[in-house]
Amino acid sequence: MEKLTLESKNLSIYCQPTEAKVSRFFGKPNYGAVQRVRKESDTVMWHNSIAYHELIAYISRTSTAIQGLRQSNQGDEYPISPTMQRLCNIFDRLIQLPTLQHVPEPGSASNDKPDQYSDVKRPSTVESYRNWSRLMLRGIFSIVEQAVPPKMCEYVGELGQYLAGSFGNQTRLEYGTGHELSFLFFLCALFRSKVLMPSDEPAAALMLFNRYLNCVRRLQKQFSLQPAGFQGAYSLDDYQFVSYLWGAAQLCYDAPFRPNQLLDTKVLAQWRKHYLLAGCVAFVAETKQGTFVTHSCQLWSILTLSTWTQVYHGLHNMYLKEVICQFHMLRHVYFGQLMSFDPAPPASQLVRPQLGFLSQQRQDYKKKRLEEEKLKGVGVEVVVEQEQDQDPEHSKYCSRKVSRIALSRELTSSNISNTSICLRYLGKKRCKHSEHRQKTTNSP
Repeated sequence: MEKLTLESKNLSIYCQPTEAKVSRFFGKPNYGAVQRVRKESDTVMWHNSIAYHELIAYISRTSTAIQGLRQSNQGDEYPISPTMQRLCNIFDRLIQLPTLQHVPEPGSASNDKPDQYSDVKRPSTVESYRNWSRLMLRGIFSIVEQAVPPKMCEYVGELGQYLAGSFGNQTRLEYGTGHELSFLFFLCALFRSKVLMPSDEPAAALMLFNRYLNCVRRLQKQFSLQPAGFQGAYSLDDYQFVSYLWGAAQLCYDAPFRPNQLLDTKVLAQWRKHYLLAGCVAFVAETKQGTFVTHSCQLWSILTLSTWTQVYHGLHNMYLKEVICQFHMLRHVYFGQLMSFDPAPPASQLVRPQLGFLSQQRQDYKKKRLEEEKLKGVGVEVVVEQEQDQDPEHSKYCSRKVSRIALSRELTSSNISNTSICLRYLGKKRCKHSEHRQKTTNSP
């Protein structure tokens, strides 16, 4: 034992700076993300933790950033980075797993609506969901490693653990807001580890989170997952909550419909692919029988408010007081280095969203897009090379005509050489044609 300690001291003395960093990294006791809420009194520590403050700040920042944005306007209203595209491909690979490739179509005989109060499961359904979970756990860390930049590989273990815990419980065959919270930890950890930048916040909610929703909805429908902590008609939704919160934030600026119009079937059919809230309400209408007053009275009562800002504040307060403060959900949540359970600084306060107007980040991006469109709208001024003995007035006439022809025929290309050759040919042809016309007019 003494010999090992002496060797470690000699190693720390004689190793180079880069090797010293490697030795210090492996010398840290890193056990990964662990469960920290073990008794009800630990919920007080949760409200004072760094993870709690970072989570609320991330939800509020995203709510501010996605106001007035639609999911269908990808790239036009918000930027999409290559890292974001690789992260979105994670769910494409998870859907391609054998047990999720063939999902029954809505309305088919094999797609019966699950009975929420029955504990009896078909053996094939139970076994197929557990097989999918085993395949997901076997490859999730390698998939995350391929999605994040190579410099961020030290966070793959924690990110993969958060993502793996967001697809339901394979033992009890249930899914709920606790698994959604695990995915929010995954999103927040991506920003805290600098894998994603602040400019990626709109795409993280409208693209990455939307891909996650589509994936878990397929799991719920195909494997008949039961809602975790089901509260009957007094609950907002059996499975999700943050999708309603961010969906209301989208509509806080330039909304195409009022809250009391959301339950209309025509409105849902028109806007379900553009807004998160419309997609959630449409999914509830497809998977439940009866009216919203009977099976979702809480959702029905919230939509009677006059403005979307009031709807958002009501959902935000409900999320803080009734969802993420429950002990039976927090005891299954994992905390690591990025989402730490350590106490936050004493002066830290919860970040509130700024609703009703565009964020500064969105305004800057719109100005940038307008400047790019103006530059594209001006067109490309092409000057055709003329021979030295050509008349200057005639060359101006030819270049002006060729420019109009090029713009009308959309001959602008990224390959400058090809464009110049094509325009030079058209310019010579135009000049010869004009000379021929002048000769014919001048001849008696």
